Amino acid sequence: MDEYEVDLRDYIRVVWWGKWIILGVVVVAVGLAAVVTMRSPDVYRAEVLLAVGRPMGVPNTYTPPTTDLLAERVQDRELLERAAAEGVVSASWLMGSVTARKQDSFAQITIQGSLPPHDLAGAAGRVVAALQEEAAAELVASIVLRLSEVQSEREALLLQVGDWETELARSRAWAEARRDQLRSRIAELQVNPEVLGLSVGDGATIRGYLVQKELDLLYARLQATEQALDEMDRLGSAYVVGLQEQMALRNQLATLDQEEAALRDLLSIPPQPVVVVRGPTVSGPLGTSLKMNVAVAGVIGLFVGVLLVFFVHWLRFEPQGGDKTGSTRADSGQPRGG
Repeated sequence: MDEYEVDLRDYIRVVWWGKWIILGVVVVAVGLAAVVTMRSPDVYRAEVLLAVGRPMGVPNTYTPPTTDLLAERVQDRELLERAAAEGVVSASWLMGSVTARKQDSFAQITIQGSLPPHDLAGAAGRVVAALQEEAAAELVASIVLRLSEVQSEREALLLQVGDWETELARSRAWAEARRDQLRSRIAELQVNPEVLGLSVGDGATIRGYLVQKELDLLYARLQATEQALDEMDRLGSAYVVGLQEQMALRNQLATLDQEEAALRDLLSIPPQPVVVVRGPTVSGPLGTSLKMNVAVAGVIGLFVGVLLVFFVHWLRFEPQGGDKTGSTRADSGQPRGG
């Protein structure tokens, strides 16, 4: 059994025997690595740092996008197709080149490729513009929705005001009719002979006394009616519902008017919830170092060369017919069958 024990010197002799094969493999690997590295195009990276905020004056129902949502939307093909519509790259290229990640409270968009720096920065800018366009569209939709709600609320309040005005007009018509009736009755009584026959110091008849009392009552009612008409003119619909309720409604209408004006100002120049903090900045070239590639290729070539030497040695000096003297042949360097 001792003659079959592994001897490290045997392996060293095999490696020395195939040293030129190993050297050839290493030279080929290093040469290929150098050629590929020198012929490969330079790779650049464009980065944009985005922040998400809530613009002032937007409706309370609006929810700005999160940085996680921005990172997810960057991978959406429809968005990338819009970004690539006017550029020099395709949506498929962007799908494989664009990455996004959350960085603290920001979102970082990165595009890496072999494009010229100017084109790469332009592609990053178009991706960001597509994101901003989408975010602005969502904000505008929220503003339009709130504007329609404000208009509906105003219409409901104006209907209530209309009901009050109708009730006020009905009350005014009744009071005016009542005033006309009282004036007509007073005019009739004033030409009554019983009244005309009365004079200061004279003894009044019972009939004349009763007519005078009726006149006094009619004058009192007429005065109250005219006072009511004056209150209607002065208070308006508050005469029907009360001053506090009318003022509250008027304040609500004024608030809605102010909100509508502010919303229309926002629609004229929509704010942007997605803001560029930095970029696009281009760095590179990012290609692997020639020295690094050559070193790695040399190590791999050495490893492959050693394996190849042992394989070739085994093919040449493999024992035949169960002969166990292969190691002796390997030591002598004689091929099998010689």
